Amino acid sequence: MTSTQAHNGLDGRHLQIGTFLYDGVDQIDVTGPFEVLTRLPNSTHRFYAVEDRPIRDIMGMRLLPDTTLANAPQLDILHAPGGPGNEPLTDDETVLSWLRSQANGAVAVFSVCTGALLLGSAGLILGRRATTHWTTHHLLSSFGATSVKERVVRDGTYLFAAGVTAGIDGALQLAADLRG
Repeated sequence: MTSTQAHNGLDGRHLQIGTFLYDGVDQIDVTGPFEVLTRLPNSTHRFYAVEDRPIRDIMGMRLLPDTTLANAPQLDILHAPGGPGNEPLTDDETVLSWLRSQANGAVAVFSVCTGALLLGSAGLILGRRATTHWTTHHLLSSFGATSVKERVVRDGTYLFAAGVTAGIDGALQLAADLRG
């Protein structure tokens, strides 16, 4: 058992895993980790969005949320993917409040790429070591985070992946932490 499992009493517990979807998300930041996280034993993975309608990624691919943010249970694992579509959400209090609430009760918070900036807008990365896409590293300090230029960075219960295939690396690390 890993120290994360021992600390959080997760040995075998059913996990609620949720990915936040929004228009303009980068699908690889969603689907790469999805391929890993959906294979965790004794877990349920769902997609959540502000509205119950198809979401379009940056290239137009349609993704369908399972339900809305308002109908989400308390998640054990919150997954915040990146993409240019998160920029308009940085001042959307519905989204930011949901992220804060979910992060507060989560066992693990996992961001991929510029998902870290969305968490930053919610005030969740202040004082943390974090990473994001290489083109936006300089923005992490504006949220009070220490920018670390690595593929995957852990800070307590937060795990940050730099983007694209680093999201798979981060999800593999999270899977190892949670289930061995």
